[in-house]
Amino acid sequence: MKTNIKLAWRNLWRNKRRTIIAISSIVFSVLLASWMRSMQEGSYDSMIDNSVKFYTGYLQVQDTAYWDERTLDNSFKVDAELQNQIKNIKDVSLVSNRLESFSLAADHMKSKPAMVMGIEPEAEDQITNLSKKMQSGEFIKSGDKEVVISGGLAKYLELEVGDTLVMISQGYHGISASGLFPIKGIIKHPNAEFNKRLVYMDIETAREFYSAYGLSTSLVVMTDDHYSVNHIKKEIEQILPEKNTVMTWTEMTPELVQIIQSDRGGGIIMLGILYLVIAFGMFSVVIMMVKERQREFGVTHAVGMQKRKLASLVFIETLFIGLIGCAVGLIFSYFFCLYFFYNPIPLTGDMAKATEIYGMEPYMFVSMKASLFYNQIIVVFLISIFIAIFPITNVSRLKITKAMRA
Repeated sequence: MKTNIKLAWRNLWRNKRRTIIAISSIVFSVLLASWMRSMQEGSYDSMIDNSVKFYTGYLQVQDTAYWDERTLDNSFKVDAELQNQIKNIKDVSLVSNRLESFSLAADHMKSKPAMVMGIEPEAEDQITNLSKKMQSGEFIKSGDKEVVISGGLAKYLELEVGDTLVMISQGYHGISASGLFPIKGIIKHPNAEFNKRLVYMDIETAREFYSAYGLSTSLVVMTDDHYSVNHIKKEIEQILPEKNTVMTWTEMTPELVQIIQSDRGGGIIMLGILYLVIAFGMFSVVIMMVKERQREFGVTHAVGMQKRKLASLVFIETLFIGLIGCAVGLIFSYFFCLYFFYNPIPLTGDMAKATEIYGMEPYMFVSMKASLFYNQIIVVFLISIFIAIFPITNVSRLKITKAMRA
């Protein structure tokens, strides 16, 4: 076996041009497949990241009854020790309290139902980058009694920065809630529905308005790596009181999961077509190699080498080509994708405008998840092994007289 491996290795480099062409076809195949999957998964990562930063966060700690019935009565008191324990969990980057409810927002002439979000301004800004979405005025700070309202609501009520917003609602356990709030800023929210009816205020101001002192409707948990969400959830569940639960972004936004799964299915079909094209390309290279070597095979067999041994040599050569091609392809693919990971492709024209409207960065991102690369290597290598059946079959059916005339 050792002799066969040496012979196969030497055979490869007797005709360097032929070997380089064969290896190049595999390198290109790995590069193309890896690039396609990296771009697809990168777009999903960007979609998830932007979606959770609009509103939900990656995880939320809530009262067990809150998600089914989102009222102030299902809020809970956040224990400072619990919050610190969650902050100390590996991969958790930020934790922020929220108090969410509804109110009737009005000026002296018009009124409209509004969604009120009591937030920790500095922490919330790190989650949603709200300060960068200001249309006019300034974003609120901790302790402010003023509010920031969405552009659509401001337009409907004909309000500007410096005007006063009237709010009437029902507070905690049915207590009546009303107040006058100066408008500090107007925000252009990327979500069209939120932009029509959103009011932001400091969480302590919101608690005072709703008489929900010390309460929160949710504790938003962020991470820099959305692949770690499930392990963070398990860690949080171990320290949560029985009255609380933790939900991930996949549970809170199932429609986004469905969109990604549907698109991923289409992407896999396209990848299958790509693999088919790759297989035909590699097969044509192998046919060329075999046809070029018909006389060589005939002479080798004529001087006494058995067909079985000759076939094993050809198979080992194909293995070498596959291994070298996949290894070089991995290196090229990794650094090629790594460049675009740190230098995303900018979108232009209408596509850039469309992404900016939805609050997304106008760039095409790639993913550097390890499985994207080794999966392509495995598939392409298996294709090369499958294609090796052709030269083996060709050698096993070899006729010396015909091969010598080739």
